[in-house]
Amino acid sequence: MSIPTLQTGILAKQDIEALINDGKLISNADLGRLEPCSYDMRVGTIFYEGQVINGAHSQADAQIIVQPGEIISLFTEEELHLPLNIAATAFAINEMSSKGLLVLNPGHIDPGFEGPLTVKALNMRKVPLAITRGQAIFTVIFECMPTSTNKKYSGNKSRADREREFNARDVETAPGTLANLVILGTDAPFPNRQEVREMIALAPFVNEQKVKELIGEHWMSRWTLVFTIVAAIASIVAVIIGAAALYVAYPKPVVVRDNNSVSQPPTALGQATESTVGTATSKPTAAGPAADSSGGTAASKTKIKIPK
Repeated sequence: MSIPTLQTGILAKQDIEALINDGKLISNADLGRLEPCSYDMRVGTIFYEGQVINGAHSQADAQIIVQPGEIISLFTEEELHLPLNIAATAFAINEMSSKGLLVLNPGHIDPGFEGPLTVKALNMRKVPLAITRGQAIFTVIFECMPTSTNKKYSGNKSRADREREFNARDVETAPGTLANLVILGTDAPFPNRQEVREMIALAPFVNEQKVKELIGEHWMSRWTLVFTIVAAIASIVAVIIGAAALYVAYPKPVVVRDNNSVSQPPTALGQATESTVGTATSKPTAAGPAADSSGGTAASKTKIKIPK
């Protein structure tokens, strides 16, 4: 079955409402749950400690306490009846996410699907969280496709059959808590350290010690070590050569001074420096040699010109 009168794209509130009033798209619907382009689905069945708590259960209106880290399974109160040209997508309700209830399985719903939606939720809080039937849990948007699909969803069953089969499977295989999901039990999805060691030991021709030996003896490992040592030695030699070159290229000038001459070593360019030597003269006095202005004897004055 398909609905040809709808335009392609996401359905607006009035489109969803019209289909509900015609007995299509959603059953057990509450028109007060309609949003501008979506519908908020409520908790209808709670699977808790082996019990199927639905509208016919003696504890239908009771609060179910979800402990920190506990995973709980739910069915929605509403049931979808998607035609062959309408697909849907379910998202977690923001209000429940804000409270710390993480919905684990939102996603796409194929055309032709009929029945309630399954919800797996995890309490991420540090304190218990209460859930009751009738709370909003999923928000669903509907999209009309350009053409109808030629393959209808094939897993449709009655609600009673779904609840019975799901509860039996949930009791047998559901992890129950986040800890059980990750590490506990022989059916845990991730191997622990001991199981990894056992898998290595059972592998043909290979064990943990052999793996270490193969890594150490591989030619790439040996040559990598050799190249590393050679590179370190070359770096040290390069630093020494560079320092020696700087010392030779830029020597410090050495000046030897006496009363008559000044000697200057050649520069790096091989040119001698110019020296101008003058000797101060003075007239002898009765007191002895002439004194300079600073009180000492006259000394030779030296002018050294260092080429740039």
